[in-house]
Amino acid sequence: MAYLQSLPVFFAVVEEGSFSAAAKKLNLTQPTISFHIDNLEKKLGCPLFTRTAKGVSLTIYGEKLYHSTHKIEAIIQETYNEIWSMVQGSAGHIILGASTIPAEYILPALLGQFLREHPQIKISLKSNDSETILSAFMNNEFSLAIIGREPPAYLQAVPIWHDELVLVAHPDMAGQLPAQADLSLIKELPMVSRENTSATRKTLVNALESRDMTLDQCAVVLEVSGNEALKSAVLSQLGIAFISRWAVQKELQSGSLTAITIPDLEIKRQFYALCKQPLLPTCVADLWNFLLAGG
Repeated sequence: MAYLQSLPVFFAVVEEGSFSAAAKKLNLTQPTISFHIDNLEKKLGCPLFTRTAKGVSLTIYGEKLYHSTHKIEAIIQETYNEIWSMVQGSAGHIILGASTIPAEYILPALLGQFLREHPQIKISLKSNDSETILSAFMNNEFSLAIIGREPPAYLQAVPIWHDELVLVAHPDMAGQLPAQADLSLIKELPMVSRENTSATRKTLVNALESRDMTLDQCAVVLEVSGNEALKSAVLSQLGIAFISRWAVQKELQSGSLTAITIPDLEIKRQFYALCKQPLLPTCVADLWNFLLAGG
């Protein structure tokens, strides 16, 4: 495919009508122009131009080469333009992995703002539990990732957003409880929980263990694999649940869910942003800096 580098020279000679004019257009010497044309003619085994005192004209072979390959020039130029745009950060495709809370409740508004400022950039947001996202990131499926658990120390991670797990219940159930409950409450009431691989569940488990309790001591009646399913179960009065405050802001404001306060059980956690180095293309670095700056 080495002859591809000679095609732009061939096109210039055709369009300018002479070797000297093509050399001037491309800022090359005339011998360099001759070298590229000779290279093509030797590769193809036929003359491409008829040389005259006034310049050159295409042979039948040259006509075929020109009309059959002229689209290549446009494709090459388009590719150059796309790469230049990627280098400048004005275009590109970013694949971002995120655990469910950031993907569902934090990132959509932020990404909307970023895309309004960078309309030529495309983002694919992949959502799953933290363990799955972390594994995919380590397998190079994402340039950037955000998870709800602390990653291994050898990964470059930056704390990015805070979260709090709140205990929620349907208002009818909450109305039968004391204004401030104690830890024994969560042993007595039916509970809905996230699945084992959920960072939300692991955060809850760690918090309970720090108070000499286990999740097995709670009356877990249902396990679900998403925050919306968790909320639906609580709204259906299947039980109480610990869930991210990000996920229930609207429900708490509207009164469709009620937060139950347990004074000696405050559960907070951190989200972490991960990136692959180097941050390429430029649009990836732009998004990374945008997210770290809080939008």
